[in-house]
Amino acid sequence: MLVTEHADRKNMEQKTTPTITELEREIDALRRRVAELEAPARRYKALLDGGIVSMMIYDGESRVLEVNRRWEQLWSLSLRDVAGWRLLKDEQVSANGSMPLVERAFLRGEATALPTIRYDPVQADTLQKGMARWVASSLHPISDAEGNVAEVLQIHVDVGELKQSEDELRAQTAQLEAAIAERTQRLEEQLRVSEEQKRAIAVLSTPVLRLWDGILALPLIGQIDAERAARILEVLLQAIVDTQAEHVIIDVTGVPFMDAEGARHLRDTVRASSLLGAQCVIAGISPAMARLLIDCDLGFDGVPIVASLQDGLRRLLSSRNGDRATSVAGAVAAGAQRRDPAPRDEPRER
Repeated sequence: MLVTEHADRKNMEQKTTPTITELEREIDALRRRVAELEAPARRYKALLDGGIVSMMIYDGESRVLEVNRRWEQLWSLSLRDVAGWRLLKDEQVSANGSMPLVERAFLRGEATALPTIRYDPVQADTLQKGMARWVASSLHPISDAEGNVAEVLQIHVDVGELKQSEDELRAQTAQLEAAIAERTQRLEEQLRVSEEQKRAIAVLSTPVLRLWDGILALPLIGQIDAERAARILEVLLQAIVDTQAEHVIIDVTGVPFMDAEGARHLRDTVRASSLLGAQCVIAGISPAMARLLIDCDLGFDGVPIVASLQDGLRRLLSSRNGDRATSVAGAVAAGAQRRDPAPRDEPRER
């Protein structure tokens, strides 16, 4: 009986005691596991000690557990300086509107990116020292075996230079817009002056002169296109109405060339003037213009043609004087008839 119990105990010890082969197998598995964990650890250490990215680690209550060298350089603070500071209680983060994102990371275990903020440690009640910075940051929760948030890693990226560049770009844009607005204003002013000069030139290029009582002169200079012809017609008709003119001398001596269209505009001007009771006289037609009028069958029937403006004025004044002399003679004769209405007796024959 005792021998049987001893044998059973020995068999059980053999079953519960791992063999050397099993131990070696377990050791190999542990080595592989350690190797698998060493790679992320080396990566984390390279990121933490690289001096490029600012990193800090919080516990589940947002108390700071660890900071790296870059964090100290960025904020001009040490780990001791933030011993009493908690991210979940920070007023600047709340004022920035980022606190719901912070709570999502600590309370719900969700990684989140925080908006860019200008954070000033001096304004924090529990810090009151350090250097203000423009930073963009992100929160990365680290869960324990039960899935609870044990730690939170925060990474800061200094965007001060980018923010400065953005501000400079915004200032340059504002300066450019101001320069464009100023330039636009100057161009508008130049355009306004140009339009006024254009109107003044149009008026000067269509002068209607009052030579005599009831006699107007329209000396034309330069090319006559459709726009200018319309201006000539408008100005002349208005002058005829304003002065009650009876005659208009249109002097084309200063027109170097006139095409068929310009000749038609001139004929229309003569016709429109006659509708207002003003007779036109054309002065200064050149040989080339005369040939054009004949070729295009644009003769001015019934319109007096004279060599110059002076000839036109002389002709009109002579016509007026002749009419006045005829009127005076008629008036004298009528007066004589009124004074001696009875006919004289014929002499008697002896």
